[in-house]
Amino acid sequence: MDPKRRVVNYALLGLVGTGGYVASSFVFSSLEPPLKARLNAATLIETTALKPDEVAFFSWRKKPIFLVKHTENSPRSFKLGSYYYTLMIGICTHLGCIPKYDASIKSFVCPCHNGVFDIHGNPISGPVTKPLEIPPFSIQGDSILVGEAGEVYNNLLGIKS
Repeated sequence: MDPKRRVVNYALLGLVGTGGYVASSFVFSSLEPPLKARLNAATLIETTALKPDEVAFFSWRKKPIFLVKHTENSPRSFKLGSYYYTLMIGICTHLGCIPKYDASIKSFVCPCHNGVFDIHGNPISGPVTKPLEIPPFSIQGDSILVGEAGEVYNNLLGIKS
């Protein structure tokens, strides 16, 4: 084979190999979720500023989140520091409406069908039969990271890891 032709063949082979490498890197990078989605995937809640026995409202993945700081324990609560917390997704398990908190009865009332949930998210009355869902969360110091299942979440739901 002519030496000049061999140089051209190697140059073309190098160009094709580089192009394939660049194309494959674009393909694999498109498989990762975009940065905006990764930033919206979790919500960090600082618990030190929350007042006991009051409901705090947050948002996670465009869903309402209810967090209650207690002095007493319940089966749906977890301990962080010297307080207990109940964390739940604020979407009714019956029709998907957003329950409103009624401080006078310390309960969540669904406006769609008047279903009532207690302060821990358990159904009390109405057509609701399932408690409000607990989102995946983990504990980071005095904060709660909603969106990442941690050991406390797994223990709360009875998931063995």
